[in-house]
Amino acid sequence: MATYQKIVVPLDGSGWSERAVSYATKIALENDAELILLHVYHSPLAEYADTLALSNQGEMVNNERDEIKRYLIAIRNDLRSQGVKVRGHIINGRDPAYNIINYVRGEGADLVVMSSHGRTGLAKFFFGSVASKVMQGLDVPVLLVHPDKPDEIAEDTSDLGTGEDIA
Repeated sequence: MATYQKIVVPLDGSGWSERAVSYATKIALENDAELILLHVYHSPLAEYADTLALSNQGEMVNNERDEIKRYLIAIRNDLRSQGVKVRGHIINGRDPAYNIINYVRGEGADLVVMSSHGRTGLAKFFFGSVASKVMQGLDVPVLLVHPDKPDEIAEDTSDLGTGEDIA
């Protein structure tokens, strides 16, 4: 069985992305690994504030960043109370996949646990999949958590087949 030392969990603030936290927590506790909560954000306020003549752009950008910090700190504190070694990191950058890949490489992380938002069809074609890009860009395992699937396996196993080991 593989053992992990550093697990990165990219979070975007959505309930979908947070589904990955419970899986990553279990793996971290089983491996005595460090969990890193990663949030990549890009502030359109900072980019367009001059064009929009926003006099309080600095304050607005700082408020946005502070909100992200509070979000990560709340999750971090909850995980620490469960005995998880955890820290958070915020990256200001345009392309989430690119920034996740570079952060994972730079940290020397050996596992990424993230949610797939489940886009299909035209939305996936036009917007791409951050999870797909991360998987293609890394040489470390990426565990994708589907946002719509239950966390636990159903208790009723009557429909499960039986298997046989072949030596």
